[in-house]
Amino acid sequence: MRIIVIHPHLDALGGSEVLTSILVRELQSMGHELVVVTRARRTDLFPNGSRLRYLYFREVSSTEDPVFDRIRSVLSTIHYGFLRYEPDVVLVMIQEPVYALVSKLLRPSLGVAMYIHFPFEEELTTDKVRVFLEMYRFPGRYEGLFGVADLHMTNSAYTARALHANFRIESNIVYPAILWDYYEEEPELTEVPGPDIISVGRFVPHKRFDVLIRVFRDVIKREVPQAELTVVGIPDPRYGEYYEEVKRLAESTRDVILIDRPLKPGEMIELYRHARVYVHMRVGEHFGMAPLEAMSQGAVPVVPRQSGFAEVVKHCISGYTYGSDEECCSYVVDLLKRGRNSFYKVRRRAYVRSLFFMPDRFASEVEGYLRILVR
Repeated sequence: MRIIVIHPHLDALGGSEVLTSILVRELQSMGHELVVVTRARRTDLFPNGSRLRYLYFREVSSTEDPVFDRIRSVLSTIHYGFLRYEPDVVLVMIQEPVYALVSKLLRPSLGVAMYIHFPFEEELTTDKVRVFLEMYRFPGRYEGLFGVADLHMTNSAYTARALHANFRIESNIVYPAILWDYYEEEPELTEVPGPDIISVGRFVPHKRFDVLIRVFRDVIKREVPQAELTVVGIPDPRYGEYYEEVKRLAESTRDVILIDRPLKPGEMIELYRHARVYVHMRVGEHFGMAPLEAMSQGAVPVVPRQSGFAEVVKHCISGYTYGSDEECCSYVVDLLKRGRNSFYKVRRRAYVRSLFFMPDRFASEVEGYLRILVR
């Protein structure tokens, strides 16, 4: 197949960008030709390839309406891509149905699929609209357009329920994948790390790193004095004040290490292997890649019950799901105090569960759905 893949900001570093990178590489290895449409890309995630072309949004003369200018740019670029490459199918790798709408307007007979991480922009606030627009995102204007796409994929049952409840759209659940790097070498699971905790994500309020540091300081350290917490993330330009708040908290709290720069997979693997527990504090998140990465290195996940990721954790077997911050702390303390044999059992199950999320499984499922649309 010749596939046009659309993701507007592949120069950023987040879950959707990494997942798109995984898919692009896997589909190439399966023999497909790809054209990736974006505003810009990270060359480490999106290198050149013999079966791969990149098409960047074309500049258009500006008007007084920046939204109109962006949409004209999208229209011009996708139109050129259709004429130049004659794709068999289009895949939009983010919840932006504007791209599906433009594709269908330009070529109604062409199949268009969407991979939806969540059907709403949870991080959108009035003062952040311009930043979204600069990234070729159109939040607050598109939710009623989801039905334009021919086929919808979602990253979890949590997202699928939200899509159906709000827009009456059925979708196909395709759980994400993590990079092959995390599977290259099996961790030594019989070795029990010290009482270390890790948490990973962008520095945005929704991740609740400030809450994690406070409960670590006020509760976990009291129960396990030798415990250490490592927080890894990258600042988000939309939430500079929150990043500064987390940084101040980390600097003023004993045994908290803050790493605020992008790390390579090899560096992340080392951090995950030194941790007993991975803690995810964002309630209501559709899914999370970092907990999977941690599980693949033997760290035991403690995640909110109200989240997409809770679907892949069997409570008390391969990890723990919690309903309150107090419950989260109790599970973390329990894991940090556990003896070798008891901890090994849950650690082993967490690792085995992570093996489902390999890139080839993810790409094969996506490919199967795209083939349905090829005419």
